[in-house]
Amino acid sequence: MNFTTSRTMSSLALTFLLATGCAPLDEGAEPGSVQESSHEGLNSINGLNSINGLNSINGLNSINGLNSINGLNSINGLSSTTGLMTSTAGRATVAYLVKCALPAGRSITKKDQNGASYAFSGQYGFAPAWETAACDTKCQENVSACLLAHVNTSGVHIPIWLDAAAPGIGWGRSPNYTHQEGSFFGNIFVSPPKAYYCNGKDFAVNVVPGRLGATQSGAPYSNPFAGSGYCADQCVGLSSPNTGDGYRTCAGYANVVTVWRQ
Repeated sequence: MNFTTSRTMSSLALTFLLATGCAPLDEGAEPGSVQESSHEGLNSINGLNSINGLNSINGLNSINGLNSINGLNSINGLSSTTGLMTSTAGRATVAYLVKCALPAGRSITKKDQNGASYAFSGQYGFAPAWETAACDTKCQENVSACLLAHVNTSGVHIPIWLDAAAPGIGWGRSPNYTHQEGSFFGNIFVSPPKAYYCNGKDFAVNVVPGRLGATQSGAPYSNPFAGSGYCADQCVGLSSPNTGDGYRTCAGYANVVTVWRQ
């Protein structure tokens, strides 16, 4: 299945906005998405303004009350009294973590430091096992790529199409999303976090605010490739019948999300 998504990420604090209309999203509510069932891949709306707690020194798996050794739905996997669950911006990050990790139909409920409960719904299924078990390196890289793919540094919500090897996403292009914007990869759980992107062949076509090809301020990711920074020059592509859909590996990372825009 393919989803379209919008992304928003600025500096190092997260503001979570409704995927389908740029209106504020209630804390813990599910970011919206629209599935096109006739295609493989994912149709979603970016709404991640920034990733709370992510900086050049500490990764998500450090001081934010998040521990990938344990499941998200456990006390030791996501703390209620410290880190992400204790602020509006942090809970917005949690909403996207769960949206990326768990499939549609799955959700977790967590409390904040004051005992208030918040429900977070899954959507994409990049790492379904993380609900109750440890998030290993593959899990971390998949969730990282998904989160980075939802960044929009200007706060503008733009529909996008995702391609990835993750079973919940798959390969396949949509006739409504014809411009290959770029690919995202890395591991933002480690310290220091590794957050990368590379340019798709159409990154400069129909450029929109806060996305690749536009001037960005406070973007959490960087392009590790010199020169033009094109994915096609450095990443390993796919073979038939998925040639051109995305990339098998980029800079040694085998869990890559490729984004297409309208």
